[in-house]
Amino acid sequence: MRLNYRELGLNLNYLYEILATTFSIGKSKNKIIPNTACMGIRLINDTTIKITPYPNTATCKNLKANRYISINFLDDIYLYALAALKKLKPNLLFTEFPSKYYSYYEITKELKQIDNLNLKNISMPFINNAWAVIFCKAIEEQQTIKQNSLGEVKLSEFKLDIISFNKSKESFKLFNRAENLALEIILLSTRLKAAKEKNIQPLIYKIHETIINHMENVERFGKNERALKSIEIARNYISALMD
Repeated sequence: MRLNYRELGLNLNYLYEILATTFSIGKSKNKIIPNTACMGIRLINDTTIKITPYPNTATCKNLKANRYISINFLDDIYLYALAALKKLKPNLLFTEFPSKYYSYYEITKELKQIDNLNLKNISMPFINNAWAVIFCKAIEEQQTIKQNSLGEVKLSEFKLDIISFNKSKESFKLFNRAENLALEIILLSTRLKAAKEKNIQPLIYKIHETIINHMENVERFGKNERALKSIEIARNYISALMD
């Protein structure tokens, strides 16, 4: 399917932070188990999107297993925090993206074949608060290596074929300064976790210091309830991580 990406305010080859929703199949074989994560995507052309999850993530595993994904565009920074900062310590933090934010899109008959199982009534989960959603199917995967402050990182790069899309409302919202900093805090928190896993002490200190400075600025701006709620999730996440 060709996407009128300009209708969504998108440009080719720009990096966009979205919420990616994939799913696995439960033991009953008809039970859908959704997973949502904060991810970056690039629109390659009007039919193809590129996404590059880490190999050990649920997003990557689900794409390998069944190939389907929904790309959710949202203007609520709090939902980014819910999606990105989870699964640390169940006694301290939520472990899953809240189910109340999911709706389901019926996959057409010709798309119901998953892992050679003809599953009945299978639907793709997506975020019901999204102002636009693009439904995709992974058509190609290749391994790639990226060098960054964490060292050499192996990634799985997927090309996604666009199946369908839905725009529920006009948005194209630009985050304000508090929300931009909150998004940066969310992304830095995930990098802090990676640095902790590799025990890179100078990087841990640098990232943690930057996060604290950003949090102070968000709180100084004040009055942005969703940004403040987002950094509270980040603060709890970091506390559990550094414990």
